[in-house]
Amino acid sequence: MIDLPLHELILATAGRWLGLLALAVLVGGFALDLLVVPRNPGDVERAGRRLDRWITLAVVVLILTAAIELVARARVMSGGDLSRVGAALPLVLTRTHYGSVWIARAAALVLLLAVSLARSRPARIAGLVLAVGVVLTVTLTGHADDWGDRSFTVLVDWLHALAATAWTGGLFGLAIVIGPGWATSAASSEPITTVCRRFSRLAGCCLAVVIASGIYNAWAQVPTMAALWTTTYGVALLLKILLALVLAFLGAVNRYLVLPAVDARRPPRLGRWRRVCRVALFGARAGPEEARARLFRLVGREAVVAVIVFGCTAILGESTPKSHEMHMSHAAEPPTGPTRMTMQELHAAGGVPEGWRFTPPEGDPAKGHEIFSRLECYACHAVAGEKFPRPSQIGPALSDVGRHHPAGYLMESVINPNAVVVKAPGYTGPDGRSTMPDYRDSLSTRELIDLVAYLKTLGG
Repeated sequence: MIDLPLHELILATAGRWLGLLALAVLVGGFALDLLVVPRNPGDVERAGRRLDRWITLAVVVLILTAAIELVARARVMSGGDLSRVGAALPLVLTRTHYGSVWIARAAALVLLLAVSLARSRPARIAGLVLAVGVVLTVTLTGHADDWGDRSFTVLVDWLHALAATAWTGGLFGLAIVIGPGWATSAASSEPITTVCRRFSRLAGCCLAVVIASGIYNAWAQVPTMAALWTTTYGVALLLKILLALVLAFLGAVNRYLVLPAVDARRPPRLGRWRRVCRVALFGARAGPEEARARLFRLVGREAVVAVIVFGCTAILGESTPKSHEMHMSHAAEPPTGPTRMTMQELHAAGGVPEGWRFTPPEGDPAKGHEIFSRLECYACHAVAGEKFPRPSQIGPALSDVGRHHPAGYLMESVINPNAVVVKAPGYTGPDGRSTMPDYRDSLSTRELIDLVAYLKTLGG
């Protein structure tokens, strides 16, 4: 695993943060445009045009961050050496799962750039569909994809991301694109209340999806409550949950206390209850103009909180969930050197030393590379940074296999592939057994040791 210096880790997190903000602007902008802002002449129409420019800017930012992310991923897969990034890029794009997803994302973004410049309703609908697809590509390269592309976890994470970006991205649009002009406008309050009520209903639906999917994601990624305050991932998740509750509270205040005061002609339900809460939070009753300004001030504060929420999400993306730590710990090899104990102690421990696992002796990675090529393992397994032919059959990429598994596990996978069967596309066949051939009769002990030594160099 490549351990990035602190400043590079901060830059990677900041880049992910910017990309998430742009993604929210994209999805939320289309949601506002198609589902919230009516296409009527006047202030509403002008707001729609400003929203179009806002969406185009988001697409441009997403294209830039996607390019930066690709270079960063190629650097990691090539061992952290910037001089090898150029050679690794074609391999990453053509031979890895990430590369396939990235190409789909890039194609969708290019189409979105063209669509964002059109103003017809069919083009806007196509833009929303493409934006939904871009969100899926983000999910397919995140933690949820570790469970498999077609897993229930991916579906839940996708719905979570869609709901969160539609909600918070809509807030950004209201606060930055629509709010400044309407907060001090002398125009009728009717279009303002129409837009805000429509957005409130959309946000309420999104909030329900975010809560339900967030509970499932937390259950899947954080197996114990203690992990919420003992790991970086857990602390970031806990802070994100608390900030989401703040967002929900501010939204409820705006919807049920402030918005009814903007349009005094609409008689509010539960008027006395509203008045008591409004006076408790804001003091004396305000007129429609002051209520309008307060409405958009609160929307602006919601948008600021949402920006911080995406910062937490970026940290989550750069952190290892607690559920993965055990898997990652398997890659750690035991200390070198013999374990010394008496035969009585060995028998008392159950026949093996405490914490024992099989560890092959050191091999020759260069000879292992030759064996990998002779066996044509590249026919199923892509390895970024190597000049093997492109895989012709389905199999998991091995570009970082060395950092995920100890040598003993890799050796067992070669000579007894059905000892551990991974339930994911590319790992199992229709019969439920591993697609990996059995090589116990094709390799000598020396060759097996060298092959494992080569595999341990991949991503390590």
